[in-house]
Amino acid sequence: MVRIAPTPSGYLHLGNAANFAANALLAAGGRLLLRIDDLDRARFRPEYLQDVFDVLHWLEIEWTDGPRDATDFQAHWSQEYRMPLYREALDRLSASERIFACPCSRRELADGTHVHGCLKREVDMISGGIAWRMDTRGTALHDTMPWFAVRKKDGRPSYQLACTVDDQYYGIRACARGADLLPSTEAQALVSDLLGYAPLRERIRFVHHPLLTEGGEKISKSRGARSVREWGVSSEEVFGIAREWIAAATP
Repeated sequence: MVRIAPTPSGYLHLGNAANFAANALLAAGGRLLLRIDDLDRARFRPEYLQDVFDVLHWLEIEWTDGPRDATDFQAHWSQEYRMPLYREALDRLSASERIFACPCSRRELADGTHVHGCLKREVDMISGGIAWRMDTRGTALHDTMPWFAVRKKDGRPSYQLACTVDDQYYGIRACARGADLLPSTEAQALVSDLLGYAPLRERIRFVHHPLLTEGGEKISKSRGARSVREWGVSSEEVFGIAREWIAAATP
């Protein structure tokens, strides 16, 4: 099973479309899951959800598993329906010595001091308004993604936790994702190990592809990148980009 896993937090840009195409190529006629990551409800919009299906249809990508349209997604496939799985995983992680409760602000995290005694386990895990974070000391992640969260301050699962659980749940075996997500892959490998899953990189073939840039910066929804249609490219050109990506990818 290969997955396409967009987040409906903005209109999809050319890089997102090329990623869809890359995953369709990896599936090569096998099973292809559409898994829409909608845990970030603050940025979720119905029009962004519909855009996912519009872009897939424009690319003429046929997926075998997952929601058929926006209505089906809302009724059956939202990550909200898998919340019991995430809570169970968090319960298991809470016993790990690598997981600690942390009320630190972003500024305090940047300083790395954890002035609240987080690393000494002086903050109760059931306190309100605290995140659960991973102690990344002694791992390669400590330089790139220190103290990443597995549970957010509002008590909801983080992206790293939910993605790890979802990949296990759906039996994902291959995935194309941007080179900027290499640290996320390593973070999810660490979470996977703590949850007792088989080693992540043995279960899933990750293809980390190059990123598209404009004006010397990567294109992204958060920076207001143009939607796919505004780029004026054909679906064939998008698949051409995807083929080049796969050929040049970092395994």
